Amino acid sequence: MKTKSSTSQLVVRNLVVSVKTKHILYGVNTGAQSGDLLAIMGPTGSGKTTLLNAIAGRVQSTSGEITMNGQYFNKHLRRRLGYVLQEDVFMPSLTLYETLYFTAMIRITESVSLKDKQTRIDDIVKALDLKKCLHTVIGDFFVRGLSGGEKKRANIACEFLTDPDIMLIDEPTSGLDSTTAHNLMNQLKNYATQYNKTIIATIHQPSSQVYHMFSKLLLLMDGKVAYFGKASEALNYFERIGMPCAIHFNPADFLLALLSTDDETSKKIHEEADRHKKFENVCEQNPLSNGQHSHVNHSYINNSDADNSKAGLRTGGSAVSFDDVCVVGIDKEETSVHSHHAWPTSFWTQYRMLTWRQFRQSKGRILHKYEVIESLLLAVLGGILYFQTDYSYKTLRDKMGTIFFSVTYWGFNCMIGTVTGFPAERGVIKKEREAGAYRLSAYYAAKITSDLPLILITPVLFYCIIYWMSAIGDGVLFATFLGVNLLFCTVAQSIGHIIGTAMPDMKLSLKLVNTYMLFSLLFSGFFNTHLPDWVKWAKYLSIVHYAFGCLNILSTEGMPVLWCNTTSAELNPTCTGNTTIITIADVLKDSGIDCPYFCYTASLGILFIVLRVLGYYVMKWKR
Repeated sequence: MKTKSSTSQLVVRNLVVSVKTKHILYGVNTGAQSGDLLAIMGPTGSGKTTLLNAIAGRVQSTSGEITMNGQYFNKHLRRRLGYVLQEDVFMPSLTLYETLYFTAMIRITESVSLKDKQTRIDDIVKALDLKKCLHTVIGDFFVRGLSGGEKKRANIACEFLTDPDIMLIDEPTSGLDSTTAHNLMNQLKNYATQYNKTIIATIHQPSSQVYHMFSKLLLLMDGKVAYFGKASEALNYFERIGMPCAIHFNPADFLLALLSTDDETSKKIHEEADRHKKFENVCEQNPLSNGQHSHVNHSYINNSDADNSKAGLRTGGSAVSFDDVCVVGIDKEETSVHSHHAWPTSFWTQYRMLTWRQFRQSKGRILHKYEVIESLLLAVLGGILYFQTDYSYKTLRDKMGTIFFSVTYWGFNCMIGTVTGFPAERGVIKKEREAGAYRLSAYYAAKITSDLPLILITPVLFYCIIYWMSAIGDGVLFATFLGVNLLFCTVAQSIGHIIGTAMPDMKLSLKLVNTYMLFSLLFSGFFNTHLPDWVKWAKYLSIVHYAFGCLNILSTEGMPVLWCNTTSAELNPTCTGNTTIITIADVLKDSGIDCPYFCYTASLGILFIVLRVLGYYVMKWKR
């Protein structure tokens, strides 16, 4: 269900983009209108991708204007843009159909029926020849899935679903063989002409067949315009300034070689562009004029000082002037966006679909068979080592060891599992958020609720085994014991989420996880029972301390007093003789467990809430 767009016109005038003191784009002038396939070519580092990012609003321009039908771009107008990144980033565990279905449900307004959304998916799948791989997983480095060409078309298909008036595509033929590249560009050309769309694509080194599909061509050289006009007239222009192309030579290869030559040639190209070339204007024969004549600047550019003074640049920074151009009759109704809502769908729809996708993406990672087997084997091993341990002063330390082992394992497991899950998601979330697909709050809420049941399944199996094998307690205590452990897992997951969000470097993230967990173990009360006064406060920063204390109180609740005997009297200062008794409170206090169990449980609950809220703001800060 692709719709034919009303005629639209994009104009970029005197665009300057700088990062700190470095200029990337110098007074760039260009434009395109409905039905155009505008190719942006130039050597690596010439500013092609930066120009697309500036048009899409993902890079802040230093000065200049970007308008659509005479209106400055804003958040609503940019929803009429589709942007296909060079890197094809997807959730690797989803199939192609699931990816398209999610995009349709999250980015197409809710006023469109589910049937019409499905029709749109079917039309685009057919147009881009994706039928045979529709139910194939996207895949990644570890899992075989779609080929490079299929991923590229899938990337384009996701943007086509939103039915944009203007499509920006960064290197659509990158990594494709010549036949696949030609077919893809042919599909894009047909899409532009058939549905009255505007396509602006950066192309690095197209074949001659692909080159002749371009309706307009923008050549960038060191961030400056070397040529802008009809692609079919580019060779004639360079021949007139003394740079002819050899017969039967690929025009694209010739132009790229020309733009990558020595300083003398580049200087001549810029001088000729500034002084002698009359450039084609994007408003020629503009159907928006409704019978009126568009006012087009046809004068030769003899000196660009005036333009450059506006842009804050030196002479020679621009190749074409757009001053006083495109004064046309514009229908204000046609310039209105498709939807004036801040988001294409409601919070509930976004939350529901994000939860569905996150669950499908995380299920294979969290519940991987090797993860489950590892947990079950360790539970059985721990159960064998502490099998049916009775309660006595001699064995109480063993009981504590059982709990310490369990808490330590799941602290590391939940944190590392959460941190390592971020690389597969970070690029996708960044791409979708920059496209304005959904609220950050909807994603965060969906991630919490979708991962929660998955991350708790394996701990339940683990504790069902080790609890009964090591005789930690009775059936009445089991539910409470399990609940505290699962609460601890969610707190550990929250810390992993903050670290994974704040640190884009996986190696650094894992280092932080290991450092914090080892810190938590040292101050848990199991290794060091007599901390110096000046460092006792540090135990309150240890999540293992809270879980370890709470679980030990629960497991020893109701135990009878312990009698000292001659072989163990020296182990506890309370023992002064054979008849002296030791209470459980005395033993726990020696391990630094000196609060009621509800204090430890409440502390874990408060940590869970605080860390979840903090995690949202860290994600908002890092977006």
